[in-house]
Amino acid sequence: MKFVNAAKVSEIPSGTMKHVEARGNEICIANINGRFYAMGDRCGHENARLSLGPLEGTVVTCPMHYSTFDVTTGKLLSGPKLETGEAAKMFDGCPDHVRNGMTQMFRRLAENQSTIKTYDQPVYEIKVKGDDVFVRL
Repeated sequence: MKFVNAAKVSEIPSGTMKHVEARGNEICIANINGRFYAMGDRCGHENARLSLGPLEGTVVTCPMHYSTFDVTTGKLLSGPKLETGEAAKMFDGCPDHVRNGMTQMFRRLAENQSTIKTYDQPVYEIKVKGDDVFVRL
């Protein structure tokens, strides 16, 4: 396992994340108060890119189903939040049969997705030299 040059320090300001691809790995590099962490960038629930979600402290939230992960450890903190109410509201102005059908469809989707297991993310060792961020692969 070698370190590969993955990003520039200047590309990842404190409190932000960057998606990088190296040797077939999709990696999320986070800068937390000047310390860099790297973990897998695909949510363990449905493969959404975590680096597109919000980062609050050391916690990133999946932009698709709102699972949360600690970027320092890759550990899953909370599983997906599958709510049907907001999606069903989009059809409030539709005829009853359309609204009822869409509400039922969203409920079934939420039930099916609730059975999908969400996994911890792999973590990668980081080394910083000057303005270069290296990840061990």
